[in-house]
Amino acid sequence: MLKRVVPTVKKIKQALFFPVGGMNKIVLNKRVLVATHHKTGTKWLATIFKKISIKLRLKYFYGRQENLPKDFDIFFQDHSTFDFDRFQNQYKGLHMIRDPRDTIVSGCFYHRKSREHWLHIKRKRFGGLSYQEKINSYESFDDQLLFEMEHSGRGGIQAMLAWDYDNSAFLEVKYEDLIKDTNLFLFHKIFAFLGFPGRYLPEILKISYENSLFSGKLRRSDHLRSGKTGQWEKYFKPTHKKKFLALFDNSLIKLGYETDNKWADI
Repeated sequence: MLKRVVPTVKKIKQALFFPVGGMNKIVLNKRVLVATHHKTGTKWLATIFKKISIKLRLKYFYGRQENLPKDFDIFFQDHSTFDFDRFQNQYKGLHMIRDPRDTIVSGCFYHRKSREHWLHIKRKRFGGLSYQEKINSYESFDDQLLFEMEHSGRGGIQAMLAWDYDNSAFLEVKYEDLIKDTNLFLFHKIFAFLGFPGRYLPEILKISYENSLFSGKLRRSDHLRSGKTGQWEKYFKPTHKKKFLALFDNSLIKLGYETDNKWADI
């Protein structure tokens, strides 16, 4: 598994948003924690919650908990890593996962060309190559996919499996359900659960709609390549299915994406 890269001081400062001006700041009953994993819609949700914070003058932080200020309203954590003792049960949370097979496909495409810093660090384990150089050293996409599955993708899937799904303070959501929530029913459920006052929900839902793929208002980027569900069906060949089961066994069943392993019948 790849080591997590500690954000630089500059990045940490950029992740901290304290709004000024505009409408009066609202007061939430409890602080909001938002948890995602790599390639599970992190950039999408982060954009929505940051824009909500700007609109409602909430204090928003995206980063590692050791850098979390005492005075915050929304804490966004992209590896779903929290020290819950610090919050003393005074929080409500959202945790989103995605089909692990799709996180591998999405990660493979992304890591081949992204400019994220950690992808360009030279590593002994890759013979002096960076992660990006290593994945691109494989000529076929099939081999690149296997490499992603065994490395970065593996870490993300293990993190999803390690999450405590019995924490009633968190609402559990699947990317696959939210990405097709064109009527905003699930979005409404999320914000009501997190404790946003009802009078602000129309504006919050408008922000969510305008920053979702189904609005048709977003341009493609490194982070936003496709967003489609079930991409693995196009790219997984028998060798990928076999390797997936060898690495992750019944993970899809545990996460509620399959009822058995017949999907991998070769």
